[in-house]
Amino acid sequence: MIDGELFALWDAAKAKPGFLEITQSFLVDLVYCSLSFDSDRIKKEEVVQVLSNKTDAIDPSMIQIINNQKNAFLRVIQMAKENILMDENQLKDLHQILMEGFSEVGGLYRNVDISLSYSAHTPPSYIKVYDRMKKYFDYMATEPTQDVFEYISYCHLQLAKIHPFLDGNGRLARLVLNYHLVRKGFLPILITTDRRREYFQYLEEFKVNKNILPFIKFLKILEQERLNHFLA
Repeated sequence: MIDGELFALWDAAKAKPGFLEITQSFLVDLVYCSLSFDSDRIKKEEVVQVLSNKTDAIDPSMIQIINNQKNAFLRVIQMAKENILMDENQLKDLHQILMEGFSEVGGLYRNVDISLSYSAHTPPSYIKVYDRMKKYFDYMATEPTQDVFEYISYCHLQLAKIHPFLDGNGRLARLVLNYHLVRKGFLPILITTDRRREYFQYLEEFKVNKNILPFIKFLKILEQERLNHFLA
């Protein structure tokens, strides 16, 4: 049922002026929601101020991380609209934008093994990262033959599962998610605080049990909500 409603909304939204334009209010929400995954220090009012170039009394590191997220998001939107392929160089450049001013290994795959305290899944050894990423990019270069949302979901989930960088993998994977949505003509989505536990549940289901279906359904619901909001 959701597919019929979703694609009917999509057809209506595409016919409306301003479709796929990024408003300032959405940009604020996107940056805030993305960064608040990693830190409770992020305040929405600070995001509003930084994106309005009103940075007095705001910590320089906070200004940097907010601008990094904004710049990276606008970059993926540009890439999607210009149909630029998300290859290895583009992904590494995107990660470097996210890490600007915080890490000297931005854009470089990790060279150590890691474990995640919040997940039952252990990312592959760093020795395997290059091979896993090659297969990942080979898959991304294909075009979906059935459900486009399965393709988009896999591109997001598999990157999060490989966890190829030391830091910023979650933010990067969510940027890639929106890149593919926009590239396929859908609206970018954001994951609000109240949906975060649900998001992690479906992410874990894919990582541990290789079950992608719950996330696909979740993504379709988020997209439908965005389309409804746009048409309201």
